[in-house]
Amino acid sequence: QSRIAAKIAQLFALLRKFESSTQQYAKLQILLKSKVLDLAMRGKLVKQDPNDEPASALLEKIKAEKEQLIKEKKIKKSKPLPPITDDEKPFDIPDNWEWVRLGKIGIITSGGTPKTKEEKYWEKGDIPWITPAAMSSQDNKILFDNYQIKYINKEGLEHSSAKLIPRNSLVVSSRAPIGYVNIVPFDYTTNQGCKSITIFDKRINKEYIYYAIKYAKPQMYKRASGTTFKEISAGKFEQVVVPLPPVKEQLSIARILDYIFNISRKDN
Repeated sequence: QSRIAAKIAQLFALLRKFESSTQQYAKLQILLKSKVLDLAMRGKLVKQDPNDEPASALLEKIKAEKEQLIKEKKIKKSKPLPPITDDEKPFDIPDNWEWVRLGKIGIITSGGTPKTKEEKYWEKGDIPWITPAAMSSQDNKILFDNYQIKYINKEGLEHSSAKLIPRNSLVVSSRAPIGYVNIVPFDYTTNQGCKSITIFDKRINKEYIYYAIKYAKPQMYKRASGTTFKEISAGKFEQVVVPLPPVKEQLSIARILDYIFNISRKDN
């Protein structure tokens, strides 16, 4: 893993050395990051360990945990997600990986907006309210740390379709544009232009899912609808398919991608 990361770091250094223009350098940097991300999602960035518990076993545990949450009435029972078809699998993945829909591994939450003309929903607000516009400056960051956002209060939360989403969930812009993604380290709400996923099982690495969602951006556009601008609904978002490795491999992949992507962030 260290040799792979070091080799890719050399490629970024070489890229800086031979840059002919800022624009061309930026394009090459994006291309290289895209290639590394593609290798990661195909299981070609980290060597597989046959002793790792397969992702299928993890999914069975998640299923049992979800059923228990439903039994305890902590979450509502949702409609079964359709089986993943062969056409939805764009490439082969290692035997101990699994293709999975986002709705299988987490709770999907949509957003809402309290009436803007009702000051009583906004005054002395202390609940963060995230929008795609607020996410635009966070596009190259894993953690959302933009505090120059609007805040709603408890009354605004109760009188709108906005939902309080627990910290460490992932927020994804679902329109204008589709595909910004961050992990939010505090409790928050969003407007209708965002969807959030709260992972069921803490063993699933949130950083890995962050990168998997970034990789799935073209797929989200295909599942979106609209004429003036595209938007992906909660129902379509939960059907997005991502490759899921064993737990240890998720962590290894996330660490390497963090290292590689941080190299390019330092140049920006």
